[in-house]
Amino acid sequence: MSKIKMLFCSLLCLNLAFAQVQNMKKDDFFKAVKESNIDKIQYFLEGGFDINAKDERGRNAILIATYKDDVKLVKFLYQNGGDVNDRDENLNSAFLYAGANGKLEILKIIHKKAKVNSVFNRFGGNALIPACEKGHFETAKFLLENTDINVNHVNNLSWTALLEVLILGDGSKKYVDITRLLLEHKADKNIKDNQGKTAIDYAKERGFKEIEKLFR
Repeated sequence: MSKIKMLFCSLLCLNLAFAQVQNMKKDDFFKAVKESNIDKIQYFLEGGFDINAKDERGRNAILIATYKDDVKLVKFLYQNGGDVNDRDENLNSAFLYAGANGKLEILKIIHKKAKVNSVFNRFGGNALIPACEKGHFETAKFLLENTDINVNHVNNLSWTALLEVLILGDGSKKYVDITRLLLEHKADKNIKDNQGKTAIDYAKERGFKEIEKLFR
């Protein structure tokens, strides 16, 4: 075997060995994240491991911590550079998922670094739309009062937060309160969806009398 071939084989073996070591480190790192082992995570970070590395499902550590609703771990990862806008294979980010699922404590930690008007979920929506649709009043209030989130953002379904409340909500008190909140923050009641209907149309169609009163 020529010296060049021998050198090439040696380099290839070294690269394979390095890749194997890196994969082992990655597996151990995400095991520590899933176990909320902050001391071990710190050890990896001090050794130069990328805090925003992704697991097999495209999730970075802070997103996994958000899925787990582990406020302490989220805070630690955020303070060490965890990217709250990085999305996984389902197009969830830590910020989007926290908003959509009413994880207010986490939002309070991470909202200042969130790209609220440029990183969207799989439906093309911002964090406000699902927060309202799922009835998370305090979360919606926090987003509207503490970020510059677009109250009239239209998602891929042609719905704003207000439209989604009327289309998918049940007209109960929490949805009345969320409708009032959105209107106070300049939600446009005249925006039409791809059916040519406004929030007012849906309120009348679905018999949401209390919400109808808010539109007068």
